[in-house]
Amino acid sequence: MSDVIRLDKLPEKVIIPMRQHDGIACAPLVKKGEEVLVGQKLGECEGSDLAYVHSPFCGTVESIGLMPNPSGKRILSVVLTPSECTQSVEFVPEKNASPSRLIQIIKEAGIVEYYEKPTYLALKPEKRIDTLVMNATFPLITHAYLGSLDKVLKGFSLMLEASGISRGVIVVRADDKESIKAFKGAVVDGKPLTIAPIIGKRHADYYLEDIDDRIIVVAAGKVTYTPTMMNLLSADVMGRKVSLGHEPSDVHIVVCGVKSAKAVYDAISEGKPYLENAVTVIGAVNKPGAVIVRFGTPIKDVIDACGGYKGEPGKVIVNGSMGGVAIYTDEAPVVKNTTGIVVQTKAEVLQDETTACIHCARCVDICPMNLLPTRIASYADMGKYEECEHLYAMNCIECGACAVVCPSKRHLVQLIKYSKLQIHNICAAEAMEEATK
Repeated sequence: MSDVIRLDKLPEKVIIPMRQHDGIACAPLVKKGEEVLVGQKLGECEGSDLAYVHSPFCGTVESIGLMPNPSGKRILSVVLTPSECTQSVEFVPEKNASPSRLIQIIKEAGIVEYYEKPTYLALKPEKRIDTLVMNATFPLITHAYLGSLDKVLKGFSLMLEASGISRGVIVVRADDKESIKAFKGAVVDGKPLTIAPIIGKRHADYYLEDIDDRIIVVAAGKVTYTPTMMNLLSADVMGRKVSLGHEPSDVHIVVCGVKSAKAVYDAISEGKPYLENAVTVIGAVNKPGAVIVRFGTPIKDVIDACGGYKGEPGKVIVNGSMGGVAIYTDEAPVVKNTTGIVVQTKAEVLQDETTACIHCARCVDICPMNLLPTRIASYADMGKYEECEHLYAMNCIECGACAVVCPSKRHLVQLIKYSKLQIHNICAAEAMEEATK
C-alpha cells in the first residue's frame, strides 16, 4: 500500500476561508482574540446552498479579513494562531438515524464534494435518481484512503441510506491495480465486492441487472475524471449520455468522491465535522506522495512535508496541471476542494508568446467534447459571451488538450473558463431579476 503522510506539525498560521464551496459564503461566528477548539463552528450562513465551516485546530483568532486563497482570489477568512492544545468540542456519534436525520448531519458537518457542491445537496437533487457513483479514479487520493477502506465503504452505504438511492457504483481506473486489489478484499453487506470491467457496451447497468448486490466496483479505462468531466463519467461508466447543457442527475445519476464518503462516516459514526482531506503533491518536490492535511494549513507546509521544493520552483498549481489554478503565493491554504498540488520548475514553465490563430483546427480535432475551442476563445476575448454559450462553452471539461496542441500557444482554456464564469454570472443575474419581478 502506498505510503501516506499525516501532517501533524502545527503551522505558524492557519487561514480558514469562510467559503470553501460553490455557494453562499459564511459569516464568521468568532471575533479577534477569541480562543477556539477543534471542531468548533467558525462560520454559519443561511440559504439553500451552504456549507458550514469548522476549525480543525485549537488556537486564537489572530484576525478576520481577506486572505489568499487557492482559487486565486482573496476570500474572507478567519486567521488562527494554532496551539498545542488538542481539546475539541464534544463529538456525538449518531446511531439508527432516519434518512432525513442523516442528511441533516451531513449538512451540519459541512461536507463538500470534490466538485465544490455541498454533499447534502448533491445527494438530494430533487430528481429521480437510481445510482450513486463514487469517483475513485484519482489513484493517489484513493490509495490514501485504502488504509481506512472499511470506513469509506460504510460512509458510502450511509450516503445511499440518506439519499434513498437504491444502488451504488464505485469507479476505479483499470490500471490502478493497488485499488482494485484492496476492493477485492473488501466486504459489504456480508459479501465480497463484485469487481467488473467496463468493456464495449457492458456498462455498470449491465452488471447490476444480473446481480442483487447493492454496491459494485467497476474498472473503467485509464481516465481520471476531474470535476469538469462528470458528464463524460456518466457516459463512459453508466452508458448514459448527458445532453449538452445538462448534468448527470438528468440521467438519474449522482456523483460523489472517496473523500466525502470517508467524511460522511466520520460525521455520522464519530460525530466529527469535515476537518481534513488527502492531498496529492507531485512534480518538483523531493518526496512526491499523498498527505492527510487539515483545512487551513498553508500549501508551503504541505510541500515541506513532502521534502520541500526540488530546486527553485517556477509555478505551483492547485488541482491539476491541465485545468488547475496557478497560485501566486504558497501561503494560500488547503481547502475542502483541494485535491492535488503540482510543482513545476522554472525550466518546465512555458514561456512561449501567444500569436494569432492560424486556423489549423488541431484544437477542434482533439476536443473530447466536439467543441470549437478556438471560436469560443475568440468570442470570449471579445466579450461576446452569448455567442460562447451558443457554442456550448459550458460543456467544456477544461481538460487542456486544446491548449497543448495549439501551435499559436493561445490561452484557450483560460479564455473558455472565463467565458463560462461570465455566462454563469449572466444567468444568475437574470434569475435574480426574474425572482424580484
